Parts: sequence; structure tokens; C-alpha cells
Amino acid sequence: MPTEEHVDLFAEVEAAADPVPTAVDGGVATVDGGVPRGLTPDGWVRTTGWLQVGDHPVSSALLAALAGLLWALVGAAVLVSEFPVAAGVLTLTVPVVFGVSWWLFTTRVRPASTARNIGTSRADELEPGDLVRLHGSIGPIGRVSEVAAEDDVEVVFHGGERRSWAREHAVHLAELLS
Repeated sequence: MPTEEHVDLFAEVEAAADPVPTAVDGGVATVDGGVPRGLTPDGWVRTTGWLQVGDHPVSSALLAALAGLLWALVGAAVLVSEFPVAAGVLTLTVPVVFGVSWWLFTTRVRPASTARNIGTSRADELEPGDLVRLHGSIGPIGRVSEVAAEDDVEVVFHGGERRSWAREHAVHLAELLS
């Protein structure tokens, strides 16, 4: 929409709607090719989504809201006889505050990507390019750069970090959703 100075006020919004730049140098990328939130200088990606129902990760903000609801119900049980309105307000607002606070934390303060586990693999079956959970079925994700199998499997991740696992060690494969 032009103004008196003929400046398009929506030009900045359109530029912001462009796709996120893709990962470079063989780094970790999301399913749609974008750079994930929570990418560390070492090449790891901090993640949320450790709880899944089938193939669908449960939002960690939802889990925070549920934790807030539990605390609110305990507080409301204490307050309900003396301050019934405050107990109701507490029950309605605390879960929202917990959920929104956690969402802001994982998107702004300490960014983390949503991830989904897609299966397991033996350590000796890993290939370069696989995205692997580093701490069992939860935690950060690293992209495999090199695999060397001898007595144990030596895995080098993008960023230079190394891990050594027994050949039969089960490794959780994942995909980054955001």
C-alpha cells in the first residue's frame, strides 16, 4: 500500500515471508531444507519433541501447560474455601502462563527445534548423512559425517565431534521438523 512518500509498507513483510536459508557445508537441515533452530557452533541441534504419540511429537509447550495445570489445581485446592474466585483465575491462567513461557524459552531464549524419532539402527549400520539422537531417544541431534567400523564403531559428526559405540549399540534416528 503506497503512502504519501510512495513507500510500500508491506515490502518488508513480503521479504520476511521468503523461505528460511538452507543449511550449507553438509550441515544439519530440517525436513524442508531450512536451518534448524537451536543449531550450535559444534553442529549439534538442541531439540524438543521427546514425547511422541505414534509418529507425532507432543509439543513441549503443551507438556509445560499440563504441568502448570497440576500446580494450579493444587493451589486452587488450597485457596478455594477462602478465595474461590482467585482459585478459578489461578486454574485458568497458570497453565497458559507455563505453556507460553516455555514456548518463548524454546523459540527465543534457548532455541530448540522440534524433532521426531523415526526408528533405530545399529551403530555399524550408520551412514553419512544420518541424523542421530546423541543420548538415547532424547536430546540433541547430530549429523553423521563419517563412520569407521573396527572393534567399535567410530562416528564423526558434522562439526568434528566423535562418538564411539559398540557395533550392536542401538542408535535412534530422527528428523528435524523445525
